[in-house]
Amino acid sequence: MRYYASQTSNAKLATIVVVIANTLPTILQIGLGYIADKSHDKLRLMILTRLVQTILYGTLTILFELTMNDWLLFSFIIFINVSSDILSGMTSLAALPTIKHIVPSQDLLAARSVQVSVMSLVNVIGQVIGVTFLTFLNNNFFYFSLFNAVLFLMSGLVLIVSRRQFNQKLQATSHINLSSQVPEVRFWASMQINRRIIQANKKLLHILFLFTLLNLLVGSIDGLISLTLLQYPGIYIKNYGFSLSIVNTVLALGLVLGSFFTNDFFKKIHLNMLTIILLLFLTLLGLNIVVSPNIYAIIISFFGIGYTLGKISPRVSTYVMTSVAEKQLGQIAGFMNTLITLSVPIGQLIFLSIATSMSLSNAWISMIVLEVLLILYTLSYKVG
Repeated sequence: MRYYASQTSNAKLATIVVVIANTLPTILQIGLGYIADKSHDKLRLMILTRLVQTILYGTLTILFELTMNDWLLFSFIIFINVSSDILSGMTSLAALPTIKHIVPSQDLLAARSVQVSVMSLVNVIGQVIGVTFLTFLNNNFFYFSLFNAVLFLMSGLVLIVSRRQFNQKLQATSHINLSSQVPEVRFWASMQINRRIIQANKKLLHILFLFTLLNLLVGSIDGLISLTLLQYPGIYIKNYGFSLSIVNTVLALGLVLGSFFTNDFFKKIHLNMLTIILLLFLTLLGLNIVVSPNIYAIIISFFGIGYTLGKISPRVSTYVMTSVAEKQLGQIAGFMNTLITLSVPIGQLIFLSIATSMSLSNAWISMIVLEVLLILYTLSYKVG
């Protein structure tokens, strides 16, 4: 969407709209989790969403061939992409109980680690392939949309073909949900039940609090590093765009490798120590920029942040999956995803406001202070 936004008559406004629209599917994950948990046939739900996504992008393919105002077409693109992302979010949440049921508990962390690394890798490669594909096609979005429709159709067909293999496990999961003695409740009543479940599980509440703040910090460095590179052109590698691209790529690479290598030195390190290591990398990044900005120190810090986060995310996800009942897993995971997603724009608003109203150094110092406080908090509370 951002690439098409850059081609519109008001690229800046269109890009802002895309950024806002991209947050909507994750914000809605509380409701999506509720729907996913109420579906007794998870695979059928996944197949239906893939078919609807195929229809959505098939429709968009036709729209690209029609003559219309670029902002009207852009509105359709936004609607279809957001709708597709919402359906993907619901599919992802519906898959959690199935994964928990199929994968043995002792292999769950490894499975989630591989899943995170593959998803991160697909994200990085997908963006590169997408831009390359569009360039090769001379920005012909018709074929690009058609390509998306074909991919979703193939995904749906794979699920249909695999239905018999997964049927036994899915029926067992459905049986557990159906045989539960917990009565069906409405959405808001269900949210109250989930809130009480989280509050009653002190460790889960603590992890949710800490992981939300970690994402607030990690999400905020994206905007701050952009301002930092603008303020210190002397540290560039070639130019601003290339330097920013390297930093972001290294962060993504660290996340992929951290998730993929499950049997490295960090395997025996407890979650609280991993959290402290991540906070230390964030603190070193801030100190480097405040004291003496160096692009290579920034790159190393970003890789360390990504690698450590790649270790933490699967552990948090695995703990949620093992400590929450299957019938409520989608809702609680959706609630956590929504809270964590909301923390990112909140963090960006706070630190970018400090950077623009006071100074960039004050923004980094404020972040360092919060990181030190979180280190002290983590040391005083054993995560496990």
